[in-house]
This record gives sequence, C-alpha cells and structure tokens, in this order.
Amino acid sequence: NIAGYPAGDSEYSSMQAKVQKRLTSNFTTLAAFTWGKLMTNDGFPPLQYVGSHAGKYQDWRNLEYEHSVSAQDVKFVFAGQASYDLPVGKGQLVNLNGVGNAIAGGWTINGILYLGSGIPIASPSVGSAVSYFNQRANLVCNPSKGFSRGVSQWVNNSCFASPASPFVPGTAPAYLDSARAMGARNLDLSAYKNFKLRETMV
Repeated sequence: NIAGYPAGDSEYSSMQAKVQKRLTSNFTTLAAFTWGKLMTNDGFPPLQYVGSHAGKYQDWRNLEYEHSVSAQDVKFVFAGQASYDLPVGKGQLVNLNGVGNAIAGGWTINGILYLGSGIPIASPSVGSAVSYFNQRANLVCNPSKGFSRGVSQWVNNSCFASPASPFVPGTAPAYLDSARAMGARNLDLSAYKNFKLRETMV
C-alpha cells in the first residue's frame, strides 16, 4: 500500500536445500539452508526497528526510485536440529528393569540451531522543501568498507552526500544491501521424557 494506493510490489528468489536423517540408532537430524533475496518498491514494511524514512518515499508517484532490497530481506538462513533418544528401557541398549526403566527410560535430548544474516539498514534522508518529496542522500561509495565499525558507527558516513539540487532524487537505495544489522544466532537445548499411556479393558 503506497500513500493509500495498492501499488507496491515485490519479488523473491532463493535457493533452498534440506538434509534429513530419520531415526537411526536413536539419532535424528534435520538441516536446512536458504540463500534468498527479497526486492520491493514498498520500503515501509512492518519491521519498524530496521529504520524507515520520515516521508517514506522519495516520490510516491514514481516508485522506480524505491526499488531496492527489502528491509525484511535475510540473505542467508541456516536451521539445524538434532535429537537423541537415550537407549534406556526394555529392548534398548541399557535395560534397568522396573522402576529404573520408568525413571531413566524414554528421555530425548534435543538441540536446535538458528543462524541468520542481518537485515539491511535504511539509507539516510536529507529532507526536501517539496511536499511530496522525501529526498535521500547520494551514495558515492560502499558504506560497509573503509572505516572501523563499532557501536558508535555502523556505516561509513563519508559515503553519503547531499544531491546537488533539492528537486532531484538521491542515488542511495531505500535500503542498503551491503550494510546490514547484526544477524541472529540462537541455540536452544532441551530434554524431555515420553510417557506411554495404557488403557485397560474392563
């Protein structure tokens, strides 16, 4: 939805791979990898924390200026899962009989790993006196190179310059493909026990 009009569009392309090993010797694993790219000319998605522009668009009447990588684009994603059923119980490698099997049997150890690359950062706006215009800066070099990255500076500020005229759009894309936020790294570990329910016929 662009300035009240249903005009935005997007395109997504990706390469996806999955490797799965079903239960063998009490072990199960699943790994999936995605290399994708999401492009759009609607640079005002619901993920507000990645940054946005005060006027949203340089010129909502010409969305060619907005076509760039989406603020929701995550280029690389890896998800892996592995689980191991402890071999304790009747018919298993370790049989403790009776109470021992009831306590130590039926346990599964599980782990899930998620790795994702960062999302793009919004290009800076320079403002404009024209009411429908939200001018961005010109991009003159790669904002992810040529400086020491730290908490106080995440992009190379010298790569942005004000356009020569307030009436022309800046060359910087809506979101920077080469300058991204920190990615996600998450590891979940769990242990759970399976209980067998028995039904008695009377």
